[in-house]
Amino acid sequence: MNCSCCGSEVQSGFAFCPKCGTKQPNACPSCGYACAPDFAYCPKCGALVGEALKDGGEARPSRPTAPIRASSPLLAPPADPQQACRPRSDRIDSEANRRTITVLFADLSGFTAMSERLDPEVMQTLQNQLFEELTAAVQSFGGFVDKFIGDALLALFGAPAAHEDDPERAVRAALDMISRTARLSERAKAYAGSPLLLHVGINTGHVVAGGLGVGVAKSFSVTGDTVNTAQRLQSMAAPGEVLVGPLTHRLTRHAFSYDSLGEVSLKGKMGSVLVHRLKGPLDTPRAARGLDTLGLDAPLVGRDAELARVIGSLDRARGGAAQLVRLIGEAGIGKTRLVDEFLARIRDEDRFADLAVRRAVCSPLGEQSYGALAAVLRSAYGIAQKASAAEAEAKVAEALSELGLATDEAARLMPLYLHVLGLGDPNALLRHVEPEQLRRHSSNAVWHCRRC
Repeated sequence: MNCSCCGSEVQSGFAFCPKCGTKQPNACPSCGYACAPDFAYCPKCGALVGEALKDGGEARPSRPTAPIRASSPLLAPPADPQQACRPRSDRIDSEANRRTITVLFADLSGFTAMSERLDPEVMQTLQNQLFEELTAAVQSFGGFVDKFIGDALLALFGAPAAHEDDPERAVRAALDMISRTARLSERAKAYAGSPLLLHVGINTGHVVAGGLGVGVAKSFSVTGDTVNTAQRLQSMAAPGEVLVGPLTHRLTRHAFSYDSLGEVSLKGKMGSVLVHRLKGPLDTPRAARGLDTLGLDAPLVGRDAELARVIGSLDRARGGAAQLVRLIGEAGIGKTRLVDEFLARIRDEDRFADLAVRRAVCSPLGEQSYGALAAVLRSAYGIAQKASAAEAEAKVAEALSELGLATDEAARLMPLYLHVLGLGDPNALLRHVEPEQLRRHSSNAVWHCRRC
């Protein structure tokens, strides 16, 4: 089964996820129903499924226990991922820990003035719609919504569940939040009276995560100067802007472009902070780690056997035998460096002079349909990531012409190429091409991709 919080595979019999530590649902020993971790009794049949009752408790009679049947329902993750990731209230005190996370503050610009114009009920509806969109953006990138404060949202990336690229996830979530807010603004402009604009602050650093509050109001949260700085960055950001702290910038500059605002004194804080304004994703992301990110270079020592095997596979592929190479190793062992060295060596050999190499990278954040194939086409035809449909169509038409296709044939194939690239109307091909033609055109498109 998969973890109810982070989705990682959890072996049968494991009570906790070995990756994020979340308690997993328990199967009722009588009927097999998936019970929440804090259930003492099965809500379906009443059998005892929880841990031993505390002193003074009374146990209700239950059915005799029986082995879990093979037909028992699979343990499904809870419907609310936020609730699944939130630590249990009876374990909050023991879970306080120091960790590095990325904090995101998002606030609606002009909220006070809007509240004066709108009826409170209308304002509440608008806030709820906005919070739904912002929460969806945060959760789609693996973040955790800590709390809502008035018209502001505090989201965490790295707590309770951590990922290796939490700063990048936070920045992408910020861009998605701004896009979602713009779409909501279009729908609500009839009664909002003014456009809805967010200003966002993102900061990465050390915090203490654990229980915060008293009594029943105690809940999982984080505290530390990292949170304060993120809030100050959000207050400083202009409507529609995203400002990031120094560590967030350093950990994401391989994938995004920024404008430096220099050292800035933030309200209520001693000293100054190096602040950067987010411009957008880079057309061609750079390597996230390695010597190249520091402007350094060093010769590869060893790995001759591995390089020989990969180059040998390439020779067999050039001879007509399809090859698939899987490169597996521990994090940091040098997989990316080995691939880079392989590409450098085949560029220097005359026998590979006529070889075209196309690279496609799959993101852990998910891809659009045919995302890997689209990356190959963009690399082959020189189509920038931000290119419009018209620019992409011109590039594809030029490439198909070089392949020798007639103009009318290229025109019939164009909707298919634009659909793969995520541009244009995805239903255009279905409206204008018969099913038999569609199958033939799809086959042709794959053939042309192989030739590119």
